[in-house]
Amino acid sequence: FDITLVNAGMPVTELRIRRADMETLEHDLDGSWKSFTRTRIASAPAPVRPVPGRYPDFTWNVGPYISPSYFDPDDPIRADFGVELGASFTPAPGFEISGILRQKVFGNLDEATRGSNSVLPRVRSEFSIYDREGENAALMQLTAAQYFKPGRDLYGRVTVGYLERMFGGISSELLWSRNDSPFAFGVEANYVRQRDFDQRFGFRDYEVATGHASAYWDLGNGFHAQVDAGRYLAGDWGATLAVDREFGNGWKIGAFATLTDVPFDDFGEGSFDKGIRITVPLSWLTGEPNKSGFSTTIRPLTRDGGARLDAPGRLYDRVRPLQKPALQDGWGRFWR
Repeated sequence: FDITLVNAGMPVTELRIRRADMETLEHDLDGSWKSFTRTRIASAPAPVRPVPGRYPDFTWNVGPYISPSYFDPDDPIRADFGVELGASFTPAPGFEISGILRQKVFGNLDEATRGSNSVLPRVRSEFSIYDREGENAALMQLTAAQYFKPGRDLYGRVTVGYLERMFGGISSELLWSRNDSPFAFGVEANYVRQRDFDQRFGFRDYEVATGHASAYWDLGNGFHAQVDAGRYLAGDWGATLAVDREFGNGWKIGAFATLTDVPFDDFGEGSFDKGIRITVPLSWLTGEPNKSGFSTTIRPLTRDGGARLDAPGRLYDRVRPLQKPALQDGWGRFWR
């Protein structure tokens, strides 16, 4: 059997499993591990012929959302609750149009009264204004993305549109990731403009070119390290170190810290950007199979230094789950 694993139209991994091995190991007590060692796993060539009837494809979903905020001295925990509508249209392999719309139902994020005193371009510190003015039908994201594979171990992405709730523009990325290597390297370049506070279709005057070179390291046992070095949204230069732990049940927890050329006094309270991030899989909450999850980032303060663009669809997160180390971790589920 020849199986090609594909994400966003990009062939990532090619598996070759012999029928004779499946028949021989069907009732073997150690059949899962033995079948993995006998399976040929390699980077998939590009392109591959899509399954007939696979395209065009349209999907949509609607569900609740929660948007929390932490460590406001006036109220340490605030949150908004509402309804989120997401949709994605894929007319051909690798080309994807998607959007996310949110409608607040209730919450108290709009009650935050502390304004920004930042001396840097206010790329993140005016988040409370976005919370207050984006209560009704906020367009969180509306993008068109092209994913492609220029080489056996190379992956590419170009995305245009409203990339996140505070910025829109164009984002491009190139990733090198070999199937049997714990290391991967990427570069990303973006040119973006700040969006209006109401998160509709307008823009503000601030625009910036930003980008990073990234190195990824799969440390084993569910640990992953990442270093990003480059230019951030406020025009500052520096680097971010992040370490995450991914558990077999889908939980993820990690920590990050960013240092840039912004002096601590100019950065403001907190001196530099840092925090922890947590992902809780929906399958853990509902008991039903589901690849989605609730993710949150907890920062002691939200300032403007070291702020990176939240570009959707970054390549490493799309490619890594389909490569050999991740497949090995979940091979027992496949063999069942």
